[in-house]
Amino acid sequence: MYEFFFNYPPAIYEESEFILASGWPLWLLYTLIALGLAACIFMLAWKRKVLNWLQLGSIGILQGLMLALVLFILWQPALMTERLVGGENALAVLLDTSASMAIQENGSTRMTQAQELIGDEGLEELSDTYEVLRYGFTDNAFELDNFTELPDPGDASDLGQSVLQTLRAASNTSLGALILVSDGADNSGNIDAASLNEITGFGVPIHTVGIGRETIPEDLELSNILLPQKALPGTTLAAGITIAHDQGGLARVKVYNGEELLSTEEITLSANQRQTTAFINVEVSEPGELDLRFTLDPIAGERNLANNSRAQVVDVPDGQYRILYVEGEPRWEYKFMQRSLGEDPSVQLATLLRVTPNKYYRQGIDDPAQLEAGFPVDRAELYSYDALIIGSVELAEFTEEQQQMIHDFVSERGGSLMMIAGLNGLGLGGWDESVVNQVLPSRLTADNAAFVREQAKVIPTPAGLASPTLQLDDDPATNAERWNSLPNIADYQYLGPLRPAARTLLEIDVAGETLPLLVTQPFGRGQSYILATGGTWRWQMSMPLEDLSHETFWRQLARNLVANSPLPFELSTTIDNEEIRIRAQIRDPEAEENQGLAVSAVVSPQYGPSMTVELQASATQPGVYQASFTPQETGLFSVEAISRVGDTPIEAVRSAVRYEENQEAFNIRQNRDLLTTLAQATGGQYWQAADWDELPEAISYSTAGITEQDIRYLWDAPAIFLLLVLLKATEWILRRRWRTI
Repeated sequence: MYEFFFNYPPAIYEESEFILASGWPLWLLYTLIALGLAACIFMLAWKRKVLNWLQLGSIGILQGLMLALVLFILWQPALMTERLVGGENALAVLLDTSASMAIQENGSTRMTQAQELIGDEGLEELSDTYEVLRYGFTDNAFELDNFTELPDPGDASDLGQSVLQTLRAASNTSLGALILVSDGADNSGNIDAASLNEITGFGVPIHTVGIGRETIPEDLELSNILLPQKALPGTTLAAGITIAHDQGGLARVKVYNGEELLSTEEITLSANQRQTTAFINVEVSEPGELDLRFTLDPIAGERNLANNSRAQVVDVPDGQYRILYVEGEPRWEYKFMQRSLGEDPSVQLATLLRVTPNKYYRQGIDDPAQLEAGFPVDRAELYSYDALIIGSVELAEFTEEQQQMIHDFVSERGGSLMMIAGLNGLGLGGWDESVVNQVLPSRLTADNAAFVREQAKVIPTPAGLASPTLQLDDDPATNAERWNSLPNIADYQYLGPLRPAARTLLEIDVAGETLPLLVTQPFGRGQSYILATGGTWRWQMSMPLEDLSHETFWRQLARNLVANSPLPFELSTTIDNEEIRIRAQIRDPEAEENQGLAVSAVVSPQYGPSMTVELQASATQPGVYQASFTPQETGLFSVEAISRVGDTPIEAVRSAVRYEENQEAFNIRQNRDLLTTLAQATGGQYWQAADWDELPEAISYSTAGITEQDIRYLWDAPAIFLLLVLLKATEWILRRRWRTI
């Protein structure tokens, strides 16, 4: 209808510049309009005895508008746009040939639907005008002779990289546009900002054609598993699982460790959401490897079961993590915290308790020389600990060099620092004037830093209730009830303003005002915490003997302090598309014993012979050694990295990863958002398959190739003549009504 009245579709108006094609000057047009209006006013003045001023004005306006419209037509209004010159430009067509295009929908595969669009018949109109360059892609782009004979479906898809490769390959032609035919199922992590900027830099509009359904009600997909790569024995892991779905209902998730069924959980899927995230607790008992697999039971009518399962390996290292706790005064918090951690086999707590000025009582030490001089005075000794807790101790107890060591312990070593409130702690202890203040999640200040000996109710925040640190019970509702039932703490301390990255886990209610109690933030390679109370001991003293809330809180908090602490020799193994990447890191590459170090890895597949991979030192990251390889089969891969100087082994660490060739089974819904973003960023459009016939016209207005000016006249548009008739008819009706004709 729009095209009937205005000659051309809206897209042409959007792409074009409005001009008056007659070439006559505009001043002449304005002059003639002014003269015409003067003539109308003069002629109507003769009628002033017959018509009143309102009637004369109405007729004058109608006559003036009609005269202006006639003159406007004589000046030849038109649309001017740039159009691709036929026979002078190329057009690239890029077809997704990954495995997700083999999915059956509506009686045929997505690939068959795409081939019907871009077969010889579908490209006939475009081929008559442009040189058509044919490409396909999976994780890389490649040239094709035709879209009939295609290679086997690829096991991965990298849309951004493939578009870039296609644009580079076609850069020696006058490329007018690129047509991307895909379901948008990219499993490389989508197109990053750097790649998108490079794509837009070519100045070629990309028209994306979406293939496949955007919603698949009969399919559930386990789209993500969030788990740490490392956990301590005796820990309860909260595995975050994300389920993609297009209808509500119940989903049943089973958790396996190898072949052993650990648990079965039911998760309610909201009908108003496309994704549901839930947490499932996994108990970590013994050191070794957890070969975890999470599996969704299929729903009625579900055919694609490959995306119902995901696996992840969690390393459970043997040995103890070390925490140093410095306390300035004997108090209940010190006693009960030490008792809570004393029975944890994964954490060794060494304590320095000041009993008189310049004299400390040591506990939890390995030998008489440990901490003999008090707080460590050299980095090597401090860095041998994984976490540091500082209680009610004044800043004056630490030299400037020790303060800088504490700062660097977090930022460079990657350890955790927790400061606990007290009469001589935090702002009251002068820590606001130290470089350590930069590390903390609150900007400490001596003003209003009072340590208040009054009871207060502890309230977990939503972030706190979701944190593994504050899980007193596996059931979320019961966990919240248990926190609500805890006795009030005995004291609290005011903090300064929180930093932007700070996350509050616990708060207290003071006369209706909530104050932060347990706060944390990342800093450099490590993490910092503030516990603004020294009174959690009341959870032990005021609860029944069998209640373990206090012990559980401190054990989980201590484990959280050390869980991500880098070891002297670290190893990680990850999957990147079709490769297994091995990364080893030496914590102190400048140390004398690490000079001339080399690292190799022994890779042991679940099936097949072992192999040795030599890791290469990173040119930009000191102490980092990396390697990658393409596995020839699926399964569990155990990796042992060995550092050595010459032929002498120094240290060995282990890790594991599970490799599976089913990436294309995930993200099977058409990713319209990604296709639309790519099209809009480059000046193209997103199209549905049903709108294919409109694509050639849109492509012709590209400005990327060799173009020419195209002028389209508007003077003969039906809307203009209808307007003329409307104006004259209105004038005639008014004159008849007022009996002047």
